[in-house]
Amino acid sequence: LHFRIPIRFKTTNLPIQFLPVDLYKSHATKYQCEDGKIRLPFCALKGLGAAAATSIQDAAAEGEFISGDDIINRAKVSKAVVELLKDAGALKDIPDSSQMTFF
Repeated sequence: LHFRIPIRFKTTNLPIQFLPVDLYKSHATKYQCEDGKIRLPFCALKGLGAAAATSIQDAAAEGEFISGDDIINRAKVSKAVVELLKDAGALKDIPDSSQMTFF
């Protein structure tokens, strides 16, 4: 049996604050409390599934990423997933490529 319980929140009265997805602090699938705020998990990003989220979390636990290419290689995710992370602001200053340009 499935039950629906209507719950209404007036967000103006609730002091709930959400923190964005963070490459090193977010959990794959669970919302986490952090400094009295709620940190979004990777799978909160539309189009990013649980398997990719878990791969990112596991790869991030092994050490910092040096580029978007590094995320693709270590976490075994697609470029589209890296673009989702980039659009969400999770990559911060991480460059797209590991290659250096001299010109």
